[in-house]
Amino acid sequence: MSERQPPPPNLQLSYRKGDLIVKEGDYGISIYRILKGKVGVTVQSGDKEIRLATLGHGEIIGEITFLNREIEPRSASARALEETEVEVWHPSRLALEYEQTEPIIRYISDQILGRLIRMNKFIGQLGARAFKKPVQPETIASQRSFYRKELDVLCEYRPLDIRKTAWLKGRVRNVSLSGIGLDVGAGNSLNFPHELGKVFRVRMTLPNRKEVEVDAKIVTVRKSGIEGRLDVGLAIVNITEEARKILGFFLMP
Repeated sequence: MSERQPPPPNLQLSYRKGDLIVKEGDYGISIYRILKGKVGVTVQSGDKEIRLATLGHGEIIGEITFLNREIEPRSASARALEETEVEVWHPSRLALEYEQTEPIIRYISDQILGRLIRMNKFIGQLGARAFKKPVQPETIASQRSFYRKELDVLCEYRPLDIRKTAWLKGRVRNVSLSGIGLDVGAGNSLNFPHELGKVFRVRMTLPNRKEVEVDAKIVTVRKSGIEGRLDVGLAIVNITEEARKILGFFLMP
């Protein structure tokens, strides 16, 4: 009987800015660990590319194919955003170790994988809708309840058109990938008018201890049921990919 062949060694590959590392729809089994540079992960929607994430040093590409343990098309593309180096792992080097882990660990991995796949689809669909037609802030606010998650956490916010000013205090009552509902003291509006269309930078720490900072425009202001308080509805107008990813996972059912 011939001896079992050792798995192939890990390889290191270099990519220039703009080079495609993985193409959506292609078949592949390799896993990539980023050693240097940044990689954009995207999905195609018609003639538009929807950015799902920006990955950097130490992060992994292609893990979904490995964890699914099936030969299937790549679910997303990965492209070098700058000079990038990756280490290529053949799944046969990992499969044995994975199968030897405790069943509960594999079960948890499968659950996380399922949520990740659903989240990627959700972000892709949301981005595709944004490309199809311009959405006014008022429209976003009216649709926000579909993705809204009730909250009760402290936040800080300040007007973007005044560079040097103290942060105002408030509470986040609900949040989504498109908007935020704030409960603030009416006194906040004395020095800094809370007018429709006014853009504020809002920062908050979610219950998962992740901090998120976004720019959002006021679309509704009304008196709260509590004297001296205001309910302020904001539509997000600027959000980083990292903040979008954090919010997306927090909002996941």
